[in-house]
Amino acid sequence: MIKGIVILIMLELLAPVLFGLVFALSDKNVTGRKHLLISSFVNGQILLYALFQPITVFSVFKKKRLTYNTKVFIIAACVVLLVLIVILAARYLKRLKTVLTNPLEKVSFWGVAAVLVFVFMMIMSFFMMYTDGDDAYYVTTAAEAVASDTLYAKDPYTGTGTVSSLRYMSAPYPIWIAFLAYVSGLHVTAVAHSFFPWTIILLSFSVLFLMARSLFEGDTKKRGIFLFFSSILILFGDYSIYSPENFLLARARQGKAALAAFMLPYIVCLLICIAKELEKTGKITLRNLILITFAGFAASLCSTIGGALCLALVGLTALCFAFVYKNIKYPLLMILMNLPAEAFVLLYLVKR
Repeated sequence: MIKGIVILIMLELLAPVLFGLVFALSDKNVTGRKHLLISSFVNGQILLYALFQPITVFSVFKKKRLTYNTKVFIIAACVVLLVLIVILAARYLKRLKTVLTNPLEKVSFWGVAAVLVFVFMMIMSFFMMYTDGDDAYYVTTAAEAVASDTLYAKDPYTGTGTVSSLRYMSAPYPIWIAFLAYVSGLHVTAVAHSFFPWTIILLSFSVLFLMARSLFEGDTKKRGIFLFFSSILILFGDYSIYSPENFLLARARQGKAALAAFMLPYIVCLLICIAKELEKTGKITLRNLILITFAGFAASLCSTIGGALCLALVGLTALCFAFVYKNIKYPLLMILMNLPAEAFVLLYLVKR
């Protein structure tokens, strides 16, 4: 059990930081250790989601086994990590040393209060278990994948053989849960109900931190106030079982929760950064264009509609940029960089 917990921590905390380090260092606004750690963690998770999505869709379509999918993903992840390490050593090693030696930023009273609310949510999500009808699909699909070493081979509601995997293969988020359970050796239900909630909460709070950094540069008090009241709104936002707050706190193991509480806020945060970049320089860096592509793939992993929502956000924002900045080149690039992820939406529409 201890070994499994350590593996989960490495996969969901350490690995994202390693994968996202280059993307964090390529952002000139990242100057402190705390900002570097959080930016690396968020962008690294986006990269892992984006890498897992096409591999798993291919495996489901070809009726491969979970072990095959796991091996291919691990090999692909190792290759990507090796490339990132080479880039880090060649271009960002000096900057990494500079950022690590910078003094820590002061934390305001509001920032401390926000962290306390966040920790409270983490603790309660671990000790209080919530179940609903959707568990019969998400958790059961993941459990069946681990138990039978298959991918969507059985109907999660009846246990009978099915060919309906083609309908759901464009958003295989339950297989991500199955992958973590399979590699760690822990039971799927324990991973889904005890581990996933605080992971998604941590990711969501990290995105809010990055958004606060973008909106209130150089003002730690305003950032703290933003984080505190955002946390309060989340904590008391369970006014409906369909609210984003409910998905975050009660149904974090479902792909819809990751989409509503993590992916969509991340895309909004990325678009805010791009808007400020266009305003200052009149250009969009290659880093942000690549992250738009990764965000589309990652959103598609969480939900079938994720890719479409990502395109809607990026497309409408790009249209606004085109009118405001009188520049069609970069808004068009934004849309083009997001289009590859729409292949999963088209696949769903064709196979439904």
